[in-house]
Amino acid sequence: MIEIAICDDDLTIADYLETLLNGYGRLLPEPMHIQVFHSGAMVLEALNQKAPFDIIFLDIELGDTTGIAVAEQIRQDFAELVLIFISAHESYCKHLFQFDTTAFLSKPFDEAEVKSLLLRVYKDLRNPQQVFIYHFNDTMFRMPLGDILFFESNRHKIEMITKTDVKIFYGKLDEVEVRLKHPGFVRIHHSILVNLDNVERFEKTTLFLPGGRGLALARGKQKEVRRKIMDYYTGGLP
Repeated sequence: MIEIAICDDDLTIADYLETLLNGYGRLLPEPMHIQVFHSGAMVLEALNQKAPFDIIFLDIELGDTTGIAVAEQIRQDFAELVLIFISAHESYCKHLFQFDTTAFLSKPFDEAEVKSLLLRVYKDLRNPQQVFIYHFNDTMFRMPLGDILFFESNRHKIEMITKTDVKIFYGKLDEVEVRLKHPGFVRIHHSILVNLDNVERFEKTTLFLPGGRGLALARGKQKEVRRKIMDYYTGGLP
């Protein structure tokens, strides 16, 4: 599921962008869910309530504040979010790179540009070089998803086993799973979240990783987990 937020105080423009995205969303291999907000305060409140957005389309000129001010607050706590600024004034472009902005979408919208942008952003989101961001001892780290073999939880500690070593941080596996929102990461056990892109072979109830390490599927959920694994490997084809 791709979670998208649109923040624009012009209801007509926000609704039109939502319509365009919903139309082009049918081209993606997974569903989209879009929420529309008409003020910066509303989208920030949603983020504070743990809304799991992947992409935010953010108008620069909002009635209650500016998109730039909202972006400053977003980047303090949500470094991994994709920010796409929208405005009728392209002169803003040069001021936006400090926010790690993916794109600038001009008003009025060019439908072909919206389509191309959505497909490109989706590809980047699901690219194996996308990073997982985590914190340890007040320091932020970035780990390419393609380097992660699996996550394993032990109470409040998470071990992230990579191709080269083991990283440790604190949190819950449920939270890691929500933040990843990547179909290639599957929960095969209540304490293990594995990256299917790095599985070498799958034998009925066991996944084998590079080096021959085997990870067993949880007994009570083997059928469900096998289905998820096969859906990912086959793209949902029978």
